Amino acid sequence: MNLFRKCLSLIVASLLLSAVWAENNYPTLNDRYSPKQIDSLIKVFEAKKDKKGLAITHELKGIFFQNIYFYSSVTFTNFFISSQYYLELNDKEGAFRVKKRIADLYSVDDVMYKIAVGYYQEALKYFEKKGDEAKIAAYNLDLLNIAINKDSFERTEKRVDSLEQKLQTTIKLCKKLKDQRYLTYAYNLYGSFLLQVNRLELAERYIDLSLQRSEPKTQLELLNLYHKGQIKKRKNDIPEAIELLRRSELIAEIRNNKYLMQRICQALAECYTALNNFPKATEYWQKTYLSINRYYNSGETQLARTEVVNSDLRFANMQQALIEQKNQTSEMWNYVLILALVLLFVSAISIRNVMKANMQRRDLANQRKITTLELKSMKSLIDGQEKERNRVAKDLHDGLGAHLSSIKLFIENQKDKSDPAIQQQLLEPLAKSIDEACLETRNISHDLRPFSLKYGFNTALGDLVKKVQNALPGVELIFASYGEEPVIREEVALMVYRVVQELLNNAAKYAKAKQITVQIFYETQQISVHVEDDGQGFDLNGVKEGNGLGNIRSRIDYLGGQVIWQAAPDQGTAVIISVPLQNGVKT
Repeated sequence: MNLFRKCLSLIVASLLLSAVWAENNYPTLNDRYSPKQIDSLIKVFEAKKDKKGLAITHELKGIFFQNIYFYSSVTFTNFFISSQYYLELNDKEGAFRVKKRIADLYSVDDVMYKIAVGYYQEALKYFEKKGDEAKIAAYNLDLLNIAINKDSFERTEKRVDSLEQKLQTTIKLCKKLKDQRYLTYAYNLYGSFLLQVNRLELAERYIDLSLQRSEPKTQLELLNLYHKGQIKKRKNDIPEAIELLRRSELIAEIRNNKYLMQRICQALAECYTALNNFPKATEYWQKTYLSINRYYNSGETQLARTEVVNSDLRFANMQQALIEQKNQTSEMWNYVLILALVLLFVSAISIRNVMKANMQRRDLANQRKITTLELKSMKSLIDGQEKERNRVAKDLHDGLGAHLSSIKLFIENQKDKSDPAIQQQLLEPLAKSIDEACLETRNISHDLRPFSLKYGFNTALGDLVKKVQNALPGVELIFASYGEEPVIREEVALMVYRVVQELLNNAAKYAKAKQITVQIFYETQQISVHVEDDGQGFDLNGVKEGNGLGNIRSRIDYLGGQVIWQAAPDQGTAVIISVPLQNGVKT
């Protein structure tokens, strides 16, 4: 009996030791692994069906790709998988930690930041109940960041005072916690807030406090340099502003932060315009335009945004699997009951049918939810793109365009007063250069915001065809419309205009066409646009649907329309777009 007890004690001790060994052999989030090492660990934990190990390793993989690419679909995919495993383990703090990583990325995106707000608020409620002051401070800072930098700043005086009071309260909490990271972030946010309400001296003081505590080449140093550059610009200290903004530009390039890059380039363009350095100003306006396109039209950005929909789909599928598992268990008990009690056969079948109907209803509800999320994601993406384009087009037209026009007028006034030799050698070439810069500014502004749409869809497309014709003198462009033009909704007209613009650009760049035809048909039930070229064509079966084709299809799908492609090598390309009339006409 004593021998049996000793053996049992040894077995229990060995089990406890193995459990401790397994616990101590999980990787920590401070460890640095290569993707190959992380993938090897994932395979080990998958083989053992160890959910905790899988939660940690997928979080580590997400952190790795976040550090390399910042905003990418692979980053979000791994964070969503990690949070799912933490939730299955009922580890709420782990799940909130990973969802905070997701929200931190979404918080910089003009399209997705409202999703970040939901994540932060959910976590804040949880930690307020627990009384965890450190976590409360962290999530309050994140929500204040969005309130300052994303929400509209056209606030009432009462709301501005409330926001300032929250900032001061959070700074006091950070000082109480003696956490330098939180305090550095809080000073940056307060400085940004003061900059926006034009209290420049106090804003510079808090930005300097944050800058002194920021680690080199970090996101906080980037933000502080950008905000200090904006303060100097407001104070009309343009050389100092340029120096600070150029330093922030270098860090933005290192960190691959496309979102802040567009803001920095626009600020530099405005500074160089103020110095009348128009070559540099034009260079940075073009960089701004390119940064906007890289950020909003980047395939990686759009894939990252769709991970919201994909993650909800995964959770819906997980719930569906649990329902099916429960249903299988229910069926097994039904068979047992049938064998034991024949009299309950009809009742058991009825219960099973009800459960099946409920499951089907849940399937339909999940599908509707996924479709709604996809539509919301698409609408937010398109609205964000057009909003940013309109903003930059207005800045180009009202800022750089106005300065160039003033210079042109000055040169024209000097022609009659100057020596003929100076006029020929200096003023005429300068006037020509200014004309070219004005034309380039106007073209960029019109590409960003097609003003001609306010005169009708036909007029806008005709104007677009003329622009392409002027840019391609060796190509014949034909434009025709048939039927009476209805009053088309602005959103629909803009989307179809963008699609035709994309098709014409593709034909001009890649098709090597000699003739391009654009036709509009206004029919009883629908609007159709046909774009054809006699270029080199391509093999439809051999082409992957990349960003260009995907953008066209997603925009027309959103309108409830159809896109038909007809192409073959050396036989040209034809694209037929149709949009239902009831979706496209003002009512």
